[in-house]
Amino acid sequence: MMQTKWCTYLPIRLFIISALTLLCFFMAACKEDSEKAKTRHMERGQQYLEQKLYAEARIEFRNALLIDKRLVAAYYGLGEANLGLGNLQEAFDAFKQTVELDENHLDARVQLGNIYLQYVKDDREASRLADEVLQKDPSHIEGHILRASVRVARNQWDEAEAELKRALELNPQRLETHLSLARYYDQRSKAPGSQAGAERFKQEAERIFRQAVEMHPRSSLARLAFGDFLYSTGKAAEAEEQLRRADELAPHDKLVLTALQRFYETQLRFEEAEKYLVRLAELNPDKNAGRASLYDLHARAGKLDQAIGEYQQLLKENPKYIRGYSRLAELLLEKNDLDGATRQIEEALKLNKQDTDALLVRGRIHALKGNYEAAIPDLEQVLKQEPTLPAALYYLADAHLQNNDPERARAYVNSLLNYYPQSPAGLLMLIRILLNQGKANEAIQTADQIINGIAFLKANTAAFQASRLTPEMLPDLESKGYVSRAVARIQLQDLQGAEADLIRAAQIDARSFEPHSNLAMLYLLRNDLNSARREAELALQLAPNSPVALSTAITVYIQQKDFAAAHTKLDALLASRPDDAVLLDQKVRVFSAQNDLAKTEQTLRRIVEVAPNYLNAYFELSAFYHNQKQTDRAIAQLQEVINRRPSNRLQVAQAHVLTGMLEEARGRYEEAVRNYEKSLHFDTRSVSAAIAYNNLAWLIADRGLGNLDKAADYVRNAIGILPEASFYDTLGYVFHKKQLYSMAIEQFNKAIEKKPLNPIYHLHLARVLRDNKEIQKARQAYDRAIKLGGADFAEADLARQELAALR
Repeated sequence: MMQTKWCTYLPIRLFIISALTLLCFFMAACKEDSEKAKTRHMERGQQYLEQKLYAEARIEFRNALLIDKRLVAAYYGLGEANLGLGNLQEAFDAFKQTVELDENHLDARVQLGNIYLQYVKDDREASRLADEVLQKDPSHIEGHILRASVRVARNQWDEAEAELKRALELNPQRLETHLSLARYYDQRSKAPGSQAGAERFKQEAERIFRQAVEMHPRSSLARLAFGDFLYSTGKAAEAEEQLRRADELAPHDKLVLTALQRFYETQLRFEEAEKYLVRLAELNPDKNAGRASLYDLHARAGKLDQAIGEYQQLLKENPKYIRGYSRLAELLLEKNDLDGATRQIEEALKLNKQDTDALLVRGRIHALKGNYEAAIPDLEQVLKQEPTLPAALYYLADAHLQNNDPERARAYVNSLLNYYPQSPAGLLMLIRILLNQGKANEAIQTADQIINGIAFLKANTAAFQASRLTPEMLPDLESKGYVSRAVARIQLQDLQGAEADLIRAAQIDARSFEPHSNLAMLYLLRNDLNSARREAELALQLAPNSPVALSTAITVYIQQKDFAAAHTKLDALLASRPDDAVLLDQKVRVFSAQNDLAKTEQTLRRIVEVAPNYLNAYFELSAFYHNQKQTDRAIAQLQEVINRRPSNRLQVAQAHVLTGMLEEARGRYEEAVRNYEKSLHFDTRSVSAAIAYNNLAWLIADRGLGNLDKAADYVRNAIGILPEASFYDTLGYVFHKKQLYSMAIEQFNKAIEKKPLNPIYHLHLARVLRDNKEIQKARQAYDRAIKLGGADFAEADLARQELAALR
């Protein structure tokens, strides 16, 4: 029986043993394959890091982590790749995970400390990490350099110097330490309060840079750093020599070629820049991208039409190069060719409906057309795919700001600055929002952040590389920081400070028209017409296709009554663009200033003929006919806007509001109410909406066309949008009608507080005081109204009669 039983189970056991054996072999083979794949991903990731191909490196390290979730080296490599891409939060998370898995990974602690110091501005945490590193390894060079950086952040210059010299003692031959010490002296020479020793510190920086080059004569990194320093100190010829020498040492180094290309471009030596960009393109495995980079240089060199033609040829030869369509669209936007840009984006989206570049540009196009409600979904779709994409966050904030929703705009800017705390673009958008909200002092503080942040990046190579900015971007961003601060100062009536900022902005970026255009407007405020003209014409010379520069120049010509110059400038542009609605609209401005009614009307009529969707012309025609007391024709033009059903809801709302005001002016009050109410179907947040709410409330109260409680709600909505004196006056009038005299008095006083010289507010206050039996105060208010009103006060006689009745 036992034998039989054993024989019965033998085949089963043999099968199980065989299966387990095969499974063990299979698992061993899988493990071996996984180990090989993991090693292969890590090797590739490190190679990509060395080549500064950060996006590719990130993919490889992520693949390695899919195989081994506790692979310390992969987390650290992922952190370095994300740092190179500027993805600070992801870099931080990766370095933090590295330290959690390996508490002795000191390099990761240093990287975390640098992020805390440079981006979070938390010197305490950075100091703690530096201390931990040096406690574990007192000879850790980067730990001493991090501690030195903390000392610099605290303006403890001597202590910082001691740390750097300690690092140098640990390895006197280490190039990176010499460069850190040289940059320290360069930074100290520019620090506030260092004016007395500034020249000495600068000389010391130069001495150490030279020493580093002498010690490492074949190091392209040393010569690049020295060249950057020389250029920042105005020694362009010597900087060029160092960069060329770096090229001789490392002719295939992309960093060197990029530095030379950018050097020559900032010198406006575009032909020289192109030579190095050609060599960069040859090293680029994506030949289409290499060609595109050349075309982008041509565009930056002012050869916009050439660049557009080159992109068109590139796409003809390579119709599946999807990035080319978006880039071509961006160039067409620079020429204000929205229709042409739209066609390119449509082609891109045929290839890929979810292409983020194309969706981003389409969102921009919608915004430029005023169709913010269409722009927002496109930009939100981009963020679904790339939640931290700076451009999408920026343009989404811009769309909400233009859509009269500054709070939501602020939310997206906050997200942008959360991911990229020192993003100049994000800070510039924040300034726009603050200026929109009348917070000029906060705008100045934010502009200071940009200016100081750029100075920090110039002095800190590691931070600059992590910022994902390019050298040619720095002048533009720094200049915009000064321009933004100037605009805020103008709001505060600090014209002298604004002028100094704008002059500095022009010096920093000689190619930007914005400082000159703003200077022109500032000089107009001072009535210095000659200076205004000089700056306006320089702005137009720098940006001949800019509507802002052109409008500024025409404004100056009109102020000077030099109508011939204005017409000459516009006619020269119209010769090649006879149907350009923007140019024709500028002609309207000039004819109107000349009081040439026939040509004003004729030109506006031409605009609506050649550009029927240029809705500004209908608004201008309406205003023109209103001034001619042709109300029916004025309303007809506004109705044309409404009938065209533009995607820009704000324009429809404005057309209804203006129609309501025209109807109200001619006594058709119910028609006015109907139009005000219709406008609020399209817009409830803008200044136009506030006017609609206020006027509705006034008509309800004054003409008995509705419920007074509803009228009070309407005017409260108006005040919520804009706390205007006239709105408080309306609310007071509503309360007076409701016989809520104390509440009415409070609102009239608020109106007077904002506009104390307006006689009508004092008259309204007098009447409610009279009805509230406060006779003495009423008499005083009547007297004040009559005195303030003077001879032109239409209500003067009635006010005198009412005052006499009190006596």
